[in-house]
Amino acid sequence: MAGGETKGIIMRFAILGAALLLAACATTQAAAPPAAATASSTASPIAAGIAPSEGVSRNPADAPAGAYTLDSRHASVVWRVRHLGLGLYTARFDTVSGSLTFDPANPANSSVSATIAANSVSTGLLDQQGERAFDREIAEAFGAAAHPNIAFVSRSAQVTGSAGGLITGDLTFNGQTHPVTLEATFHGGRFVTLRGKHVIGFSGRTIIRRSEWGVSNWLAFTGDEVEILIDAEFIKD
Repeated sequence: MAGGETKGIIMRFAILGAALLLAACATTQAAAPPAAATASSTASPIAAGIAPSEGVSRNPADAPAGAYTLDSRHASVVWRVRHLGLGLYTARFDTVSGSLTFDPANPANSSVSATIAANSVSTGLLDQQGERAFDREIAEAFGAAAHPNIAFVSRSAQVTGSAGGLITGDLTFNGQTHPVTLEATFHGGRFVTLRGKHVIGFSGRTIIRRSEWGVSNWLAFTGDEVEILIDAEFIKD
């Protein structure tokens, strides 16, 4: 595809628009200071996060030890890049698999691996012919033809709190391997009667520079930093 056509696709489909921030103004009077200063704030009506359902244990020690398999139907890998220095352009990968070895007595001994199909990019955008041309173009930039899989293998883990940790491992992408660190959060576990098995949930987040993996397309329009957001459920084998 010609450079002009690529730019046209980027400009037509990739602009997401930046969110506007509300600014509060403070007024200062020249008169004598008030007898008492009162600090006030308005709490957000939106919860900090979605609360777990009843029956979910947030204690890692309540989950069975051993091997788990990623439930690909209840997992997502979303990535975001800054567009024109403004809004965050968001897309995802549709095909992901993985496995986890979980040690509830010492979570730092746990390990995880995941594989993503590089050509499973999904932006949700169609061209004028109703085709996913932009998805294919991104997959090509990711080197999907020569390197069809993106892989992560953990090397070490560090517990940072009752439900948090850092997972360091190797990310192989576009034929290159470099270390990355994920911020991980344990969202709990429960026995799922319909499955007859125990299920545990995690989320992860990291930021990489795509140019370190040799992906430098469209840097004039989109940022080098890529934020990766992962949510996953693992089913006990």
